[in-house]
Amino acid sequence: MPIKILYIHGYGSTGNSQTVQGLRKFLDEKAIIHAPQFSNDLSSFEKIKQNIEHARKHREEFRPHIVIGSSFGGFITTFLDGSFRIIINPCLRPSERLDTLSPNMSQEDIEKLKEFESSHVSNIDIEDRFFTYGLFGLNDELFSYLSLFEKIYRKDRVYTMPSGHRIDIVNIENHLIPLIWEVKKDQDNFNPEGFNFCGDNGLFDDID
Repeated sequence: MPIKILYIHGYGSTGNSQTVQGLRKFLDEKAIIHAPQFSNDLSSFEKIKQNIEHARKHREEFRPHIVIGSSFGGFITTFLDGSFRIIINPCLRPSERLDTLSPNMSQEDIEKLKEFESSHVSNIDIEDRFFTYGLFGLNDELFSYLSLFEKIYRKDRVYTMPSGHRIDIVNIENHLIPLIWEVKKDQDNFNPEGFNFCGDNGLFDDID
């Protein structure tokens, strides 16, 4: 049976991005990829929340095996609790990137977003930390939240690749595709009743 992948693109991108095209090329008939278009209008806190609800709706209707989100799409993907997911160069704190994401957002909405980010982190449980894999370009020219990912999730869920912020076709083939199959294997072997909670690395206290 083909693997079902829901892909959530980043800010300024589309549902037919280079990453989606690369996934379709290398996975071919082994996967069914659903890559909807999300709004690139992030002018308000409500617009961001609408994208998250949009992603949840697609997840419930499509029922993917794995969700993949890139950059700001990685941030949205972290809200799809209960799903195995890969976040590529995720913008884990978009409130810090508003100079490019949404330079005209009001101060009131900025504060709402900061509170929203903080509340979300405090509600991530051990199971979701196990389900979340981060793929980071070592030459990301925009930002890197690798160290924050390690604090929020798990160090053994960090993967790196020799790329910039936008993953190119070579790194899709050599790093993203193998990671997809690794995640699918972990999913197939996952037993909720025998889940080992000792895998928690207990770093929430260090997050500011």
